[in-house]
Amino acid sequence: MFKRQPFVLTSRRRGFSLQEHARQHRGNAALERIQLVVDTVQPQLVLLTRQFADTSSAAALRKRRRYLWVLGLLAAGCIDEGFRRCLQFWAVVFPLWCHYLWVDKVSHRKDGAQGLEARDAEFSKLHVRYSPIIRGATLYMRGFYLKAAQLVSTRDDFLPEVYLEWCRKLQDEVPMTLSSDEARKVIAKELKLEDLDALLTDWVEEPIGTASIGQVYQARLRSTGEDVAIKVQVPNAEKMFRADISCLKMFTYLAIPWAFEQMKEIEKLFEAEFDYLEEFRNLEAMRTNLLPKWGHRIYIPRPMKELSSRHVLGMELLKGEKFISAVRRRLKPLAEREGKTVEEYEQEQIEALRSGRRKAEAAWWLRWKALLGRWMHRVRHFGRRDLEPLDVGGIFEMLMQIHGQQILLDGCFNADPHPGNILLLEDGTTLGLIDFGQVMYLPQDFRVKLARLIVALAERQPEQVARYESEIGVKRKYYKQDVQYRLCSFWLDRDDEEITQGLNIFDLLVWGESEDPVLSLPEGYYLACRCSTTLRSTALAFGVYISSAAYWKPYAEEVLRRNQA
Repeated sequence: MFKRQPFVLTSRRRGFSLQEHARQHRGNAALERIQLVVDTVQPQLVLLTRQFADTSSAAALRKRRRYLWVLGLLAAGCIDEGFRRCLQFWAVVFPLWCHYLWVDKVSHRKDGAQGLEARDAEFSKLHVRYSPIIRGATLYMRGFYLKAAQLVSTRDDFLPEVYLEWCRKLQDEVPMTLSSDEARKVIAKELKLEDLDALLTDWVEEPIGTASIGQVYQARLRSTGEDVAIKVQVPNAEKMFRADISCLKMFTYLAIPWAFEQMKEIEKLFEAEFDYLEEFRNLEAMRTNLLPKWGHRIYIPRPMKELSSRHVLGMELLKGEKFISAVRRRLKPLAEREGKTVEEYEQEQIEALRSGRRKAEAAWWLRWKALLGRWMHRVRHFGRRDLEPLDVGGIFEMLMQIHGQQILLDGCFNADPHPGNILLLEDGTTLGLIDFGQVMYLPQDFRVKLARLIVALAERQPEQVARYESEIGVKRKYYKQDVQYRLCSFWLDRDDEEITQGLNIFDLLVWGESEDPVLSLPEGYYLACRCSTTLRSTALAFGVYISSAAYWKPYAEEVLRRNQA
């Protein structure tokens, strides 16, 4: 049977109620039944295979040849972890998918007699019914399914709220997989040390960070006394992720065809994430590219060669708090003023944005509001700065500019800039950027083509956007200009009313697939798009509207000038 360690730790560390734990367990029932069958059948299959193999008669062997093939395949399948995980995935997802498909295509069609309100109500029932099951299965299986939940949680209008509620928590509240002792053993083995205490002291038992493939611990170098963060990869994480991605590619191809090419790009990106020596090189490249210009506003930790291997990465410790936590802490006085908890206040603001009762504001306007707010706070509280309003608009402007430089000028960018990878350091103004496992390197000719596309998007030229999207290597079935312009604008620039035309993001992408399907994407294109949408979606969750192309245009023009020189 699979261990239920993630659930025990989640319940203990996060204070979940017994009722919530029971709802989570519903998501494990199908997984446990599959594992029980595997555990029961596997020994018999192996035994039968050996009995057939021991038969000395050639005639008997010929008669049993096809049975041997079948039994051998089944035995191998039961032994292989990837095969088991695929069975578990489909055991949970297939019934859910069929139910959603039935409601969508048969019982409550868009053009059906029940009407759109009845259709929405029926889907709401499905969301409430199946969200705890998906949540439980995600935490139980972990692997790439946790990463996928983090990816979709950055957009507030992509998933129903009942799913988003727990997906958002996984950005910075991933349950542990390795115990402290297990992590120490892995580190000692990777660094070829008999005793880890000879190198490190003041080891902190609780991890300071937990991601989908690894955990981060705090310690101190015995030789220098410097505080360090040590990232250790969960054993067999790579094999597990590859099996999960293959399974999700199959499901995407069947259920969400427009996302299949994107899944292929994500699969390529993850090929390097399991090699922490590659992340070591990424950290050095990012420090070299970004700190000379942005070092007064951001910081990137320095990697340490003596603490690094393929599955362990040591770096200097950045002292601060998650950017999301810093914003929420500053929301507390506003929430208390209205008699609400921070979570209630935050949810109310998100719902106001989703419903249109509150409009996202431009980043430049929020920057000026924050300056005024900080001045008033200092006057009112005699210089106290710990709860000053953060310049959220200015922060997202800076992050957008930084990633524009990475993509277009440096040709080396972080394709996963989700909010869990951004810290607010102790000085209250400097941002710490961490986790550079998913870094993409772009060739010069691709960046020149992308620069032309960015300039056309910033200048709102549909004909030029369609032309440059084709030139960059996006292959479509029909090359409809309107579809190209709207979808390219969504991915690389904005998603205002002109682009969405009243559709939510999921329906917009489905519309694009039905009108002009994408046949293939050039390498690196989708990841640049994902970088843009992730930054804009995170900003939108804080009420900040920002256009990627507007902030990337100066870098695009610089690329084009250099290319002409």
